[in-house]
Amino acid sequence: MRYKVGDRVKYVKKIIHHNVVTGGIFTITHIDENNQSFQYLAESKKGNKQWFKEEELQKVEYTFEDLEKAPIGTKITFVNGEVLVKDDKDSFENEGYIRNILELDNFKSRILGKIIKIEEPEYQTVYEYKPEILDEVEKRYLRGVIRPFRNKVKTIRKTDNNMNGENNEYLTITLKAEPSMDFPNFKPNTMYKCMKLNKDYTLEELGL
Repeated sequence: MRYKVGDRVKYVKKIIHHNVVTGGIFTITHIDENNQSFQYLAESKKGNKQWFKEEELQKVEYTFEDLEKAPIGTKITFVNGEVLVKDDKDSFENEGYIRNILELDNFKSRILGKIIKIEEPEYQTVYEYKPEILDEVEKRYLRGVIRPFRNKVKTIRKTDNNMNGENNEYLTITLKAEPSMDFPNFKPNTMYKCMKLNKDYTLEELGL
């Protein structure tokens, strides 16, 4: 499945159904893997619940606005540093400097970078960013390739191939109770860059 319980998503389908507003933010509360029509039950900030199809949703990452009401002791990890919620005046501490929300917003965009993790007091993780292994072009291609036999796919692996003095890589699709399928060679670091060599990935891990 593409999403998991707790993911924040927004409705992006152009055709509106059941008075759902495009761009509205929802949280996934239930997944019905057997329902091919509406798989995800999601709740809005106002408490309204609605069933959605996978293609109607897009994952929403945490932004600066989510930090405005962070409780004292919350730790936010950015790409280039950490920030601790210091007191009840919405101030933050970074390397000994106290900054209020407006200053932090500007500072974050210039220096700290993307939010990677948000941890509540006592450092219980409530959010962690996990980069996608495949980009959208790679996903679209592989989804099209495996569509006729998707239920038979066991794993997909990237392997290095040194042939005739040339360093290449290729994909292998392992099927259940059937021979594996090898794809044509491609140059290293040109395709499927985030896949680790010789690691077997499930379709779920690859977002397929």
